[in-house]
Amino acid sequence: MEKKKIKHFQSALQEIRMEIVGGVEKSQNNGKKEEAEQMPDISDDAARAYDRKLQGDLEEQEWKKLKQVEAALEKIEVGEYGICNQCEKDIPTARLKIVPYTEFCTQCLSNIETNGTLDDQKTQYTREP
Repeated sequence: MEKKKIKHFQSALQEIRMEIVGGVEKSQNNGKKEEAEQMPDISDDAARAYDRKLQGDLEEQEWKKLKQVEAALEKIEVGEYGICNQCEKDIPTARLKIVPYTEFCTQCLSNIETNGTLDDQKTQYTREP
């Protein structure tokens, strides 16, 4: 891949990383603020518990996304960015523009989702945002 494209994707990945880190910090600060407020009745308490569960799930998704972004940045450093983890072929630039931290080409991702496993490793893969 051209150095210019690599720099573009590196910049995009760093921006995504900053958004995730900033979003998680903001969410944690909002959670602390909400805990300090008193809840007047049990229905409000249930709504607050649901919101905390949803927030926790979103933070977990963001954590997974952050790990993928970090892995993509490491691949850039070692010259392996844009290569599918499954078939080891180049991932099309159009796909990288949509999901710059993707680990798989569209064909391998489709196979993984259909079969529920990686062909050569036989491990479960859960599609991550």
